Amino acid sequence: MKLLSFVLFILIAPHYIFAQNVNIFQEQNQNVYSIYGTNKEFYPVSVSLEFNLTNMKFSEDANKILVVPAKTDKYKFGDISVINKSSQYKFSYRFKTAMGDLNLANTQQTFAYELPFPKGKNVKVYQGYNGTFSHQDQNALDFSMPDGTDVLAARGGTIVQIVQNNTEACPREECKKYNNYVTVMHDDGTFAYYAHIQYNSVKVKLGDKIKTGNIIASSGNVGWTNGPHLHFVCFNGGFDKWKTLETKFKIDKGENAVFLKEGLTYTRGY
Repeated sequence: MKLLSFVLFILIAPHYIFAQNVNIFQEQNQNVYSIYGTNKEFYPVSVSLEFNLTNMKFSEDANKILVVPAKTDKYKFGDISVINKSSQYKFSYRFKTAMGDLNLANTQQTFAYELPFPKGKNVKVYQGYNGTFSHQDQNALDFSMPDGTDVLAARGGTIVQIVQNNTEACPREECKKYNNYVTVMHDDGTFAYYAHIQYNSVKVKLGDKIKTGNIIASSGNVGWTNGPHLHFVCFNGGFDKWKTLETKFKIDKGENAVFLKEGLTYTRGY
């Protein structure tokens, strides 16, 4: 009897996708191989496993999206076991990951977000959804905010990503690697991404629970940018790309919530 076992690891990280800090490993007990995941992120990570099995079977549904909870050292996906012990058997697998729990990806966007800048400010949306500069096929918004403007949480949640050590900027896509940003995970599993923030200006820590309106950072002009502004996008994770979401914002005194339009100026009066 011959046993051949090998594992392929694949992490997919196209534009706007970050490779997740996840490790997949196996433990053997006789002819059974238990598959585990470790997630060092502050948010749950969805995992898609693709198996190539010869005379072996996986204990779970192979098409199921598996979710490793945040900050988990050892999460069991299932067992691979031999079908006929008198015959050759082997297995391999590969995997890809995505931010968040993709089983919740059909979240309905009925929440009314607050504008991400201080009360009394009048701010122009200089690039809106599907904008021509850098928002093609994205439901993202760019708010024209001078350097050092307080960035407020548009919705409460948990701080799950922080990058604030970059200082370089240019109006070309090659500079997206220099983006400073804060990512918040909301209670319904969606995320908000606040980008181009000022160097070393973050006022929160990873794992912090924040409320709507809390100051999280200062706006800046860092990364892929052609001027000082705040880039905001709400999204669900995805294996190939983020699923960016249209979001309504409270405007004026806060009584009305609308989809913001490119070229218009909005006032936060609350």
